[in-house]
Formats: sequence, structure tokens, C-alpha cells
Amino acid sequence: MVKNNKQLNKSYQYPPRHGEILAKMRHSDHEGNFLLPADATPLEKIKYELCQKILTYKQDNNLTAEELAERISLSPPETKEILLSHIHKFTLDRLLTYASKLFSPFQVGIITAEPRYEKIASRK
Repeated sequence: MVKNNKQLNKSYQYPPRHGEILAKMRHSDHEGNFLLPADATPLEKIKYELCQKILTYKQDNNLTAEELAERISLSPPETKEILLSHIHKFTLDRLLTYASKLFSPFQVGIITAEPRYEKIASRK
């Protein structure tokens, strides 16, 4: 049976609401990659960056998730959570421990960015 447009509009929203998508992506059971919010904290940013570096290592070395798990001494399901950037499931020190097993030696540093501010026109 073909539904009319009113029935289709009730069952399907297009485009999906941005906030709902982000909430789903942040949900711990979501299988997709975690997305950083625009207002991510420095801690969230560094954890995300470590996850991305580990994912890049996996891809560059043509490893399966199971092979990577073995290299970092972690279970395959937890390794997949790193590869999906589920940063809320890991502390920074744990991620650093796993990264140190792949990248030896390596450093973590701080790069200061230019402050973002609006120039205020001088009043005359």
C-alpha cells in the first residue's frame, strides 16, 4: 500500500535534526564514530586525537582490529571503541598507554593557537 505525502511526512523527518544526531553519536551504544562537539574541552580534543592516531596506525599497517588489539594488549571490543573514537570510555592515561605501545618513542605536546576574538573598531 502506498502512503500519501501526509503519512510519509509523519513517519519520516527530512532533514534529520542536528541535535538528535549528535545525541545519538554521543550515546555509548552507538556503533558509529564519535563526533567532537564544537565546544570540546582540551581533554576531549587530545583523547580524540589519540584515537585518530591509533586508527591511522591501523590503516597504514593494514591491521585488523584484532591484530591491533593484540599489539596494544586490549580486548578486541575495547579496541573497536578506540577506533570509533568513543573517548568517553577511556581516560587519557589509558589512551597514552596504548599509543606508547604503537609509537615508541613519541611525545605529546601543547600547541598554542592564536586567540579568537573580534577586533573592536576604535571609536573616534
